[in-house]
Amino acid sequence: MSQWAEQGLEALIGQFRADTDPNRTDLLVGVYKTNEGKAYVLPSVKKAKTTIFNDPDWHHEYRPSSLGSQNYRDLSAKLLFGADHRLLREKRIVSTQTLGASGGCHVGAVVLKNHYGPWKQTGNPEIFLPSDSWLNHPYVFQSAGIKPSVLPYFSSKTNSFDFVTFAEAIKLLPAQSVVLLQSGAQNPTGCDPSPDQWRELASIFSQRGHLAFFDAAYPGFASGDIDTDLEGVRLFAEHEIPLVFVSTYGKSFGLYSERVGILSILVPSEEVGKRIETHLRLLARAESGAPPDFGSKIIETVLSDEVLERQWREEVRDMANQLKHRRIALREGLEKLGTPGDWRHITEQNGMFSYVGLSVEQVTLLRNKHHVYLQDSGRISIAGLNKFNIDYTARSISAVVKATTPK
Repeated sequence: MSQWAEQGLEALIGQFRADTDPNRTDLLVGVYKTNEGKAYVLPSVKKAKTTIFNDPDWHHEYRPSSLGSQNYRDLSAKLLFGADHRLLREKRIVSTQTLGASGGCHVGAVVLKNHYGPWKQTGNPEIFLPSDSWLNHPYVFQSAGIKPSVLPYFSSKTNSFDFVTFAEAIKLLPAQSVVLLQSGAQNPTGCDPSPDQWRELASIFSQRGHLAFFDAAYPGFASGDIDTDLEGVRLFAEHEIPLVFVSTYGKSFGLYSERVGILSILVPSEEVGKRIETHLRLLARAESGAPPDFGSKIIETVLSDEVLERQWREEVRDMANQLKHRRIALREGLEKLGTPGDWRHITEQNGMFSYVGLSVEQVTLLRNKHHVYLQDSGRISIAGLNKFNIDYTARSISAVVKATTPK
């Protein structure tokens, strides 16, 4: 993320907060809100917090390891890879708690920068990102001394994932390249590979010897099911494709400010895993000294209780369904207003975000005249829509599109 982009996003957030118009609408930030536009604390998280607060032995001392508690890491591995995955039995997944997804990406980047053989041989650490990716991805890798380059991912003509072009670009990369992928509910496009496309990508990675750097920020937000949304990652792991895997619980547990994530690395053997774990421990101490405890304790409490975990999974499904309903409402609103263009992509995309298909000119007009705020790329946070602003947002987009469409 270049400096101007960060300043631009920060400026937009500041501009929204300073806007006193009663119709101002925030579609900038990826935070799930209720249909009334309120902050949402998951009931399962509330129960977990009550359990923690009522535990007379709970304290604020450091965790025994800079990697985070073993229980947190074990429960995370079972959730992310599947409880019965053979790689867990073979002790070939090494992990560390991280400060959310940003911290996980940074730790993973530093590990690769210091130890990835092909980069050490060429002296040219470079990671390939989808051309449309999370704003923070390029900045995180640049800060670790890694060059971010882009691969074509999204077609603005069809407002959909351009799989053929993306797959072909990966085939043409130098062998053993590092490619970043998102596991589901892709930010910012809302476009993911299909199961067949994941299988084809896995085949390409295997043939070319590429390393997959997975970022899973939204498990469950695409399909409503955690396991379904992680099928791509698990497929790559099962094929033993070199794998660095970052996940955060910020979105799926609503623990945005707790900064609780995990970095997992697939290793060739238990012995190699022990060596990597030593390096991770030293790096973790340099990064944060000791990991924050409260957020990870909530995760442990939920995932250690079968009843509470089932409740949490249902709550994730409910959030995903709410996002789908909001997509439907926005699309139907635009179509009923006779808005020029095809708006099917809004419901064909999934997750928290959508590339709605507006130009920079239209986004600027939407912001300045109608007080509806979204990024210049045309990305909107579906999570920011609610029963009070969906109709207004649809009317505003429709008015802008009609005003800027040639007669």
